[in-house]
Amino acid sequence: MKLSLASAVIAVLLAPLSTVQAAQNSFQAPLVDQSLLLDITQSGEQLIAVGERGHIIRSTDGQKWQQVDVPSTSTLTGVYFVGQQGWAVGHDFVILHTANNGLDWEVQYYAPEQERPLLDVAFFNKNEGIAIGAYGAFLRTVDGGKTWQSELHAEFVNQDDQDYLNELRLEDEAFYKEELAAILPHLNSVSISGNDIYLAGEAGLLAMSSDKGRTWKRMDIDYHGSFFNIVKAQSGDLIATGLRGNVFIFNNDEQEWKALDAGSKASMNAVVSVDASRTVLLGNNGAVVTVQGDDVSYEQQSDGQTLINGVFYNNQIIAVSVDGIKHLQQAR
Repeated sequence: MKLSLASAVIAVLLAPLSTVQAAQNSFQAPLVDQSLLLDITQSGEQLIAVGERGHIIRSTDGQKWQQVDVPSTSTLTGVYFVGQQGWAVGHDFVILHTANNGLDWEVQYYAPEQERPLLDVAFFNKNEGIAIGAYGAFLRTVDGGKTWQSELHAEFVNQDDQDYLNELRLEDEAFYKEELAAILPHLNSVSISGNDIYLAGEAGLLAMSSDKGRTWKRMDIDYHGSFFNIVKAQSGDLIATGLRGNVFIFNNDEQEWKALDAGSKASMNAVVSVDASRTVLLGNNGAVVTVQGDDVSYEQQSDGQTLINGVFYNNQIIAVSVDGIKHLQQAR
């Protein structure tokens, strides 16, 4: 899956942060499980959710939540665990790490001068991982986050821009790198399935990699709006969700993307794989879309609050939203 511009990956070693730079602890909020939360994941038997002002909360039953001390007040947008090791990313280019299943956290990286957020993080094992974000932000670590490298991937821009960059590179390598950095799209989310990693972003960007994100192949799709998530569900379907109710499923037989009528124009933010036959999509305005084979059903939560992400846990979907934890759906 190597592309002609794979050599455009530019690696610049980023020095680890002195913890003095981000030493302010997150505020201990009495109603933290009702605050803005932006991501949630399962680590062993527990759930971990992250959100505004550096909030990180833990639960062993999905009902009672405990806030942990965090050495940062930056809003957190993504969280990922490999065993006891976990990482959270967010605004101010912050990357946090825990070595004891979320009990204690340290700052691994912090660069507010970047003036852009990191939006998601994924690890292939306890040492190798990537963090992505706005304006093409792409960081890689091979030592568990002790150091991070920045990469620019020309594969993420459209073909016309790639052609322009190819011509430019022959004339001026330095200016080529500046132009590439300037036109890269926002990278919104990543997910891992086996040896493959999938990425969703703005301007119709869907891409996949089979070499831990070192090279990418952009997927052809007849849609040029923003994508917020892409996940390979337990059903085997690859599902991408985006702006204004745009949802697409990759048809393996025809090897192309097919639009799915989600029953709503609400933006769809997350894909929750319940089991091999059922996948649930979560979106703005309390949108909940259940996909079961060829059957698609739409429901709207009574409070109409935006649902940002979710997990299937203890026979129900537990979601994070603009006003905290939501218990959405019992398994049917």
